[in-house]
Amino acid sequence: MRSSVRVFGAAFASILLLGIVTGALAQKNSERSELGKTSFNFFLDRTGVHTGNLIRTAYSNFGNLGSRTLKEARMEWPVGSGVTYGFEYIFWVGSEVVTDRGDTLHIISDRYTGSSRDVPSPEDHNWGWEPPPGYFNDGEIIRGVDEDLNDNGVLDEGEDLNNNGLLDRELINNVEFPAMSHLPQTWPYDWPDGSFPGEPGTRRNKWNGLFGAFVRADQESYYVIDDRSNDEFPYFPFPENTAPFLEGGRRGVGLQVEVRNFQWSNPLAEDILMSIYSIKNVSQKPLNKNIVGMYVDADIGQGDSEDDASAFDTFDDITFQWDLDGLDLQGRTTGYFGFAFLLSPGLIDGIDNDEDGMIDESQEDGIDNDGDWRTFTDDNGNDNWDFEDLNLNGILDPGEDLDGNGILDVELLNDDVGSDGLGPNDPDYPGPDTDGTEGNGRPDPGEPNFEFTDNDEIDQIGLTSFFSGGTGGTFVPRDDEDYWQTKIRPGTFTEAASGFDIAFSYGSGFFELPPGASETFSIANLFGNDFDDILRNKRTMQRIFDADFDFVKPPENSTLKATPGDRKVYLTWDDIAESSRDPIYGNDFAMYKIYRSTDPFFNSIKTITDAFSNPVLWEPIVQFDLADGLVGPHPIPLEGLGVSYDMGRDSGLRHSFVDHTVQNGRTYYYAVVAVDKGYDIDFFERGLSDLENLEPISPSESSKRIEVDILGNVLSLERNVAVVVPSEPAAGHQAPEFEAAVQHVIGDATGSFVPVIADPDEVTNRTYEVIFEDDSTLSHLTTEFTVFDRMTGETLLSGDADQFGSSELEIRLVDGLKFDFQNDETPEISTVEWSGKSNLTIETSEPQVRTPIDFEIRFFDDIADTSYSPISRFEIPVKFQVWNLADNVKMEFQFVESDSGKDSTISVGDVLTLIAERRGRNVTLTWKLEFDVTTGLEPVLPVAGDKLLVRTLKPFSSQDIFEFSTTGWQAPVEETENVLDNIYVVPDPYVAVNSLERKQSAALSGRGQRRVDFVNLPLKCTITIFTVSGHLVTVIEHEGFQDNGRESWDLTTKDGLEIAYGTYFFHIEAPGIGEKLGKFAIIK
Repeated sequence: MRSSVRVFGAAFASILLLGIVTGALAQKNSERSELGKTSFNFFLDRTGVHTGNLIRTAYSNFGNLGSRTLKEARMEWPVGSGVTYGFEYIFWVGSEVVTDRGDTLHIISDRYTGSSRDVPSPEDHNWGWEPPPGYFNDGEIIRGVDEDLNDNGVLDEGEDLNNNGLLDRELINNVEFPAMSHLPQTWPYDWPDGSFPGEPGTRRNKWNGLFGAFVRADQESYYVIDDRSNDEFPYFPFPENTAPFLEGGRRGVGLQVEVRNFQWSNPLAEDILMSIYSIKNVSQKPLNKNIVGMYVDADIGQGDSEDDASAFDTFDDITFQWDLDGLDLQGRTTGYFGFAFLLSPGLIDGIDNDEDGMIDESQEDGIDNDGDWRTFTDDNGNDNWDFEDLNLNGILDPGEDLDGNGILDVELLNDDVGSDGLGPNDPDYPGPDTDGTEGNGRPDPGEPNFEFTDNDEIDQIGLTSFFSGGTGGTFVPRDDEDYWQTKIRPGTFTEAASGFDIAFSYGSGFFELPPGASETFSIANLFGNDFDDILRNKRTMQRIFDADFDFVKPPENSTLKATPGDRKVYLTWDDIAESSRDPIYGNDFAMYKIYRSTDPFFNSIKTITDAFSNPVLWEPIVQFDLADGLVGPHPIPLEGLGVSYDMGRDSGLRHSFVDHTVQNGRTYYYAVVAVDKGYDIDFFERGLSDLENLEPISPSESSKRIEVDILGNVLSLERNVAVVVPSEPAAGHQAPEFEAAVQHVIGDATGSFVPVIADPDEVTNRTYEVIFEDDSTLSHLTTEFTVFDRMTGETLLSGDADQFGSSELEIRLVDGLKFDFQNDETPEISTVEWSGKSNLTIETSEPQVRTPIDFEIRFFDDIADTSYSPISRFEIPVKFQVWNLADNVKMEFQFVESDSGKDSTISVGDVLTLIAERRGRNVTLTWKLEFDVTTGLEPVLPVAGDKLLVRTLKPFSSQDIFEFSTTGWQAPVEETENVLDNIYVVPDPYVAVNSLERKQSAALSGRGQRRVDFVNLPLKCTITIFTVSGHLVTVIEHEGFQDNGRESWDLTTKDGLEIAYGTYFFHIEAPGIGEKLGKFAIIK
């Protein structure tokens, strides 16, 4: 395996390394063994990890957040800091039921996993939530996605879900996560019928999102739980099925819950994990009194849970907890965390509980209660939605003019997009819904702003209980009746506890669930630096939630490639982001920002703070923006934060960059993010948007996610992120380069042509020739260019001259090269230079035609030429000549002498006009020179022997040819022993620490990585390390690559023991080359 990590793409999401994924698998196997659920066809419990913003947390598909075993994923915030906040958070629903005997029971449906959990004896099943099959790829009952959606055996566009370049007929869920939006290998072959509106099968190979067949957040997860295994009580929700669970019975109270977790990387929501719980009564009996909430066992600061405090606020429906001294055991600063209800329906009671002017509004009554659903725009008044752009190319193609009016009719759908939630302006739009709901003029389930997609179409009651106390024992949801009566019953609010290991429960109720009915709750898990920060985050998220998550959609991510060099890194990326569209704001791409960090979470560069001194934005090493006049601070700051995006300096777009400010041997994390323009009220007038009268909004940028395990190994990353280690090339190898400077073989063009290495991996041995075409006029304006292989004549690149300087040309690499044409597009006079002592000045005016010629006026004592005039009596004998220097020929000219100086030579007030072409008496005039003298000076006229040299800027023309050659990776024909002379160890001496060492994960204890590097090694060699006394320490086999001549040693012996300080000797043996001896020192 090569020691310089080049690029990790999205396909690596399925790689299993150590740490998070390994821990999740170990936890799952442990629970399997512990519970021994022999009655199950397959054990479906899974634990995944959310990393979609600054919160990294485990979650389990049985209703819980956090983890007892994955210490590094216990609600870590900010990600990479090592500061954790959650032990385990238990989602529960409490229900009041009446047994067949008339007894009133209170049953808590939950899945507490601690030692004091409520379980049967023997513990052969759970009295709590279980995930049914069908909602993720479990590898046994439900198989994975088949990428060949159209069953043609070919990998077609849009089918490569895991971006591995292969047509996978069944994706394997290597990570064994529940279904997550960014991991297609976790999706089931098809989503269960009834889990989405519309016809069965229409969401196959698509994300089964809440708002449609698309991903609304930057990262989502989805699973379903029910309570069928809870047979603790003599209650039978299905009267015909009264058997115990292990005998095939379906018990509990008849609840089924759809759970969705959402994370956004937008600065407004980067400190929030939002969960939506859609709770359905699938039984045949009514559930008239229900409460929903969580049991929260938080440990703020890893290992530091004895000095926590908790509180609640019913105005903002928030519960929160913090560390009293604000520090964990490692001295790291801790913040605040909490939970808040964003959506909390109550009883149908005829009261406007949320004071929004509507009484008992509902998401299940088939009515658009708040009237915000919008039908299609019927421009022609025919009561039909007209959309003729069948191939979505914006052009009226043959067969598309359905009404024969010669116009491409495209009427806006607005909210009338159909049950799949997708319209023509959305990515991956599959066409009109097959169930006829698209453009039908009425609201249907699945469309925006209607029923379950309209978050404020419900009467909310908020936080109704809070109980704070110790952990475990009687505080956990074990005794159902006690838990209901003393901890979660509405109106129960205990005094907030503090100063010890705290757990608390919070709830919202009552709400009712008739048979078949559902109610949806949304709970935000919030983090902040202090109470004000967490409260700001809650209120911001509430506004976003009430607006149905109306974030502006950032542009699509480009695909980044990073290539290591010697003290440099080459970055290239595609332009897919520039064509992406926001459903509301259209094509609003603005710029690329390039981030570089030495930590995988980019925390070290999050240095731009808001008005409250909280870091909110990352500092790029460079950015490239459209040259459109949108520059400097954006006029709309981030909502409530008082900080604006820097929109650049009209630099123009680029798709490659070489970073020369890196250190060999160090690991760097790069991201190229795309930023949109946002919107302000004048953007339409300024030409910054094609749409007018939209809501002003601040810009948003695409995400940049990297997942690493506990040892820092990369598990997966988004396509716009790369990990790279620059290094010296292997000994004796020469990196790709130009053989010599570019040669302007022939021609007079004054512009420049510069080839640049953008991707050295693609550079080859080749000689190139660049030629041009012009318009064949006297101006010789450039029209085309061609780059071809000089030896074979193969055309490698061609295009129009208007591509010079454009991103369209800059992105078109040839053999890893990009070409920079700096063309002087139109001829103009650039310099005027007297060779003698004359002080006459020259003014020029717009000529009849601009000609790309340099010319010289030569002065004599006697008459040397005659000016031209169609009327011979106006011709003037003169004491000078005008020479075309390119062709070395005399030029004809017109000459007008001033009234004060008719002396047959050039003096003040004279006008000289060159003739570009004459046919008979018809002349085409070019450069016109008017002579004067600076005010206050006596004119010094030219004398015999003087010259006036005039140079012009000249476009590339058919007379110009450039030539250059490149060499790819070069190795010596015969490597000799002297290539080993430059091998050395860095650092030498090693003094306690090495700047190249990877930062220790905050979840681990101990010193972390130690290393020294052997530098300038050949491709293959054996490194043997000895003590001064000659004892063998270890042997390292190096097998590198031509661009990597480094090998690291972790300062341990062959037996895995740490070495002592002192001097060490190394011996290099390179087969076929020779040997090398050296030494280095270790100082601890």
